[in-house]
Amino acid sequence: MDFDTTKKDRAAACWRISDCQSCVHSKHGCGWCPMSATCVPSTNLLNPVSNSDICPLRSERFELRTKTLGCDCSTTTLLSVVVTVLVTLAALGLLYAVIAAIRGINPFLGTGNFEGTELEIKGDGSRVEKSWWRDTWRKWIYRAFARPDLNHGSEQEARTERSRLLR
Repeated sequence: MDFDTTKKDRAAACWRISDCQSCVHSKHGCGWCPMSATCVPSTNLLNPVSNSDICPLRSERFELRTKTLGCDCSTTTLLSVVVTVLVTLAALGLLYAVIAAIRGINPFLGTGNFEGTELEIKGDGSRVEKSWWRDTWRKWIYRAFARPDLNHGSEQEARTERSRLLR
């Protein structure tokens, strides 16, 4: 009986408040329903998930504002942010897994490795070992889209200069 009295007193105290700031910061633990402009007893921002009758209008239940995040953040906003962050993390994990799988399959597809050692055996039987590596994709893109360096002489000028020296 005492619990019901306390619950009714809390509801009555919340219903008397007529603005969002006073509602969410009241000592009674109230939440604000913005479309109907009513203050209702609710301390948890996730109450609309389990209680469909939290606000007077059922359609506004996910627009509830509480003290946790203030008048500018509704349950919808909070759930949207949480879901967006989780989906982004899942997408990044999936992208990482795909890249790791492609890197693992890469040598078997015939595209080869990115670095290695080359052993050259000369005619006299001596061996020369050299390390090699492919350029990164950044260097490849830079070379593909690099502008010509016009400060140095052209290839035609270099040939002309060479041909003069050879005569």
